[in-house]
Amino acid sequence: MHKRYHRCARKISTIIIVMLFASSLWQLAAAGWIQGKALVAQQLLHYSWQQTLSDGATSIQNESRHKPWPWADTWPVAKLIVPQQQVEQIVLAGDSGSSLAFAPGLSLAGAMPNTAGTILISGHRDTHFHFLKNIQLNDMLYLQTAEKTERYQVYNLQIVDSNNFKVQSYTDEHRLVLASCYPFDAVTSSSSLRYLVFASKHPATVLQHSSTSQHVDSPANLIDS
Repeated sequence: MHKRYHRCARKISTIIIVMLFASSLWQLAAAGWIQGKALVAQQLLHYSWQQTLSDGATSIQNESRHKPWPWADTWPVAKLIVPQQQVEQIVLAGDSGSSLAFAPGLSLAGAMPNTAGTILISGHRDTHFHFLKNIQLNDMLYLQTAEKTERYQVYNLQIVDSNNFKVQSYTDEHRLVLASCYPFDAVTSSSSLRYLVFASKHPATVLQHSSTSQHVDSPANLIDS
């Protein structure tokens, strides 16, 4: 009876070990599959962006949109370049969840690149726009389209509550706003706080700002710049 008990215990232990090992293999395979899909998606995004550049037109209404894959509901419209952070990212049309999963997204409610108004680009705080936490005042941002590359200079950084703050879209000025959830290192993404980087179009001459140090407004003291 005692031997039978030990044999049974060993069988149960073996089954548990096999199940744990199989579970670990499954998790590793799933992680590899996700990383593989992400890598392939980035390659497809860059390929479709090169096609867009070859066409020489990035209009949202352009019928020759180059989708990264046939079933995609978005397509590349620009490239965001931040030399200080060594960042170059394809920007997709629209800021829906399906777009932001692969790249920053251009809000279709804001201004379009190369036009007056506020261009609003959103990205996830823990992936594509994690670098925003290191942006400084007076940093240069470049927004490349098939037509040309516009240069912007950061003039304000704000933390806002999305429940009571709206970015002013319609203006005669040329502005670029980068938006991400906040705080950057939060465990959950349920916060209504947003981190905004405001930049204005850089003229032909060097644009100087009076402030030389980073300043971030608190949510209780918000100003729509």
